[in-house]
Amino acid sequence: MAISLRTAFFIFLAILAVWFLYIERTILDPFVLGIILAYILNPVINFSYRYIRLPRAFSIAVVYIAIVSLLVFLGVALTKQITNESSEFKNFINKLPENTQLQVNNLPSWIKPAVEDISSFIEKPKPISSISVLSFLPKAITRILSFFIFLFAGFYFLKDGKNMFKNILNLTPNKYRGDIESLFSKINNVLEGYLRGQLFMVFLISLILYISLSIVGVKFALILAIFSGFVEIVPIIGPIFAGTVSALVALVSNNLSFGLNNFQGALLVALIYFVVRQIQDYFIVPTVMRRIVKLHPLIILFSVLAGQHVWGILGVILAVPIAGIVRIVLEFSLEKVNKSKI
Repeated sequence: MAISLRTAFFIFLAILAVWFLYIERTILDPFVLGIILAYILNPVINFSYRYIRLPRAFSIAVVYIAIVSLLVFLGVALTKQITNESSEFKNFINKLPENTQLQVNNLPSWIKPAVEDISSFIEKPKPISSISVLSFLPKAITRILSFFIFLFAGFYFLKDGKNMFKNILNLTPNKYRGDIESLFSKINNVLEGYLRGQLFMVFLISLILYISLSIVGVKFALILAIFSGFVEIVPIIGPIFAGTVSALVALVSNNLSFGLNNFQGALLVALIYFVVRQIQDYFIVPTVMRRIVKLHPLIILFSVLAGQHVWGILGVILAVPIAGIVRIVLEFSLEKVNKSKI
């Protein structure tokens, strides 16, 4: 089947657009984050617009104010604990090599060589100089600007996202318009389900781990729980890394609960992370993420590594949904080919 000149032009234009976005991907971060924010908040905005009859722009402004107020409230409520933990964490890092060696000497002989190998990589952090602070300022200003771009992008994606899609759809040839609309509807469902499911899991895992680590008496329970919740976004590798870090902190902590020694505390923390992971895999994920991505674990792992190589941390976050989108496009294409042969 011959391709019309107009179709060939649109294919070329799409390839050119993808190439340009790849070359300039470093400036896309706040816009991509704005799209993610729009996906997360869109149900709330739609509910306010359809049922409360508030103007869409006003609804978005109200939701923004509510989120900022909530963050400020949580910040005030948690600032004291985070500040105390951060101050203790700094002292903890400075004394980490010394404390580690003391704890290693008390470990069973069969595990001591492995822990000594790990502790040999621990070094005292370098002091912060005025030069390093000055070099940090441009990055800080850039990140502040990116944050405001992210807020503006999220606002306009929420306000005009549907119109943007309609305008793009109107540019496509009429004979392909129905197929493209159907394809984008499936992609939209995958992105919505995945992003909202991940947000729910970050919150739930952080809460469960904070309660568990606090009961055990592990230092920096809040920081470790929040860190562990967010690295859950990275499939397979993230939970293993978070559990290892928390177990090592327990290994060199003092005054654990229930009269546990450091080795027992580290084993208990590792067991907690293992149990939480099993609960997530067998109860939370099937409920929250069921029928969304449908990818083999090896494909997920490869996607995450490829995403990190291409786009850093944002590539890690988006790797799995992008792989899911590729699956949808391939299935859709094969379905169209099979139908054309009938």
